[in-house]
Amino acid sequence: MSPAGTRKPSAAAFIVLMALAIPFRAGAAEYPRIPSLAPSDPVFRQYSDDVSAARIALAGKRADPLPIALYTYRAVAGDTLFTVAARCSVPYDAIASLNRLSAPGDLAEGTVLVLPALPGLYLPDDARGSFETMLLSSFDPDDPSIVSFSFHDPSTGERRAVHCIPDALFDGTVRAWFLTPRYRFPLPSGVVTSSFGMRKNPVTGNLVFHRGVDLAAPRGTPVYACADGTVKSVGEDPVYGKYVILLHEGGKESLYGHLSSIKIELRERVKSGSILGTVGSTGQSTGPHLHFEIHENGIPKDPAGFIKGTSQR
Repeated sequence: MSPAGTRKPSAAAFIVLMALAIPFRAGAAEYPRIPSLAPSDPVFRQYSDDVSAARIALAGKRADPLPIALYTYRAVAGDTLFTVAARCSVPYDAIASLNRLSAPGDLAEGTVLVLPALPGLYLPDDARGSFETMLLSSFDPDDPSIVSFSFHDPSTGERRAVHCIPDALFDGTVRAWFLTPRYRFPLPSGVVTSSFGMRKNPVTGNLVFHRGVDLAAPRGTPVYACADGTVKSVGEDPVYGKYVILLHEGGKESLYGHLSSIKIELRERVKSGSILGTVGSTGQSTGPHLHFEIHENGIPKDPAGFIKGTSQR
C-alpha cells in the first residue's frame, strides 16, 4: 500500500504510520525505548509530545491523517497497567489491546510494552482467547475510521497486523470482563480429565465429591502459581501426594497436588506465574497430572469460574 500522508519525524527519530500506510521496518530496535516514565527522561518527553499531537489530531485541529507513533518500555517493580497508563496520559484500553493483555494482572515486571501515542483500541486479525473474541465481536470490521498497519511485536519477536479504532474504549461488557479478577492457568498447557463435582474415584471406585479439576500433563511439566500469594502449606499427603497451598487476597486459596517436586518454601511470597513445582503422580493418582483446587473462605469452588482457559491445550 502507499502511505496516505507524512509528517516531520520527531527528535527521537520514531516512525510514523498514517492511515493505510506502509508497514514499519522490521527489527526490534525500530521503536524508541523509554528508559523511565519520568519528565526528566528525554525520550519520555518526546513520547508525551507525540501523545499531545495525537490528541490535537483527534480533535480535528490538524488536517493531516492520524499519526501512529509507537515506543517501547520495560515494566519495572511497582508498575501496573493503570499506573503506566496514567503516566503516559493514554487510556489503559489502548495499551492493553495493543499488547494483548486480557487482564490488568497480565502485566508483570520485565514485560516489554509497546506504547502507542494515539488513544484508541488496537485489534488483532484473529482472536486469541475469550477476551479478544468478545472484544472483536463488539466492533464493525468495516468501520471507515479504522487505521490498519503491521508492527514488530516484542513479546513474540514477529510482525503482526493490527487495526486501530481511534479514540475508542472498551464497551461496558468488555470492560467488566477485563476488570474482573481472574487467575492464570497453572500449566503451560493441559487438558481437563476430571471436572469439579461428583465423580467416581478412579482409584477406589467410590462416588465422591471432586473438589477441584485434574489437568493431564507430562511428568516434570512446570506448575505455575495461578495468582500472587503466600505459601501457606507444603508437604506430602496420602491422597494429594506432594502438594502446595497458596493463600491469596480476598480469602481465597489454591491447592496444587500430585507434584513430583516442590520448588518453593513455606511462607514464601510468590507472583502469578511463579514456578511452584513440577507435575507428577504422587499420592492417590493413576498417572501424571495436576490436581488443582480453589477455595473461597474455606469453601471449594469450581476453578473454571476463576481461571482463564481451564481446558487449554
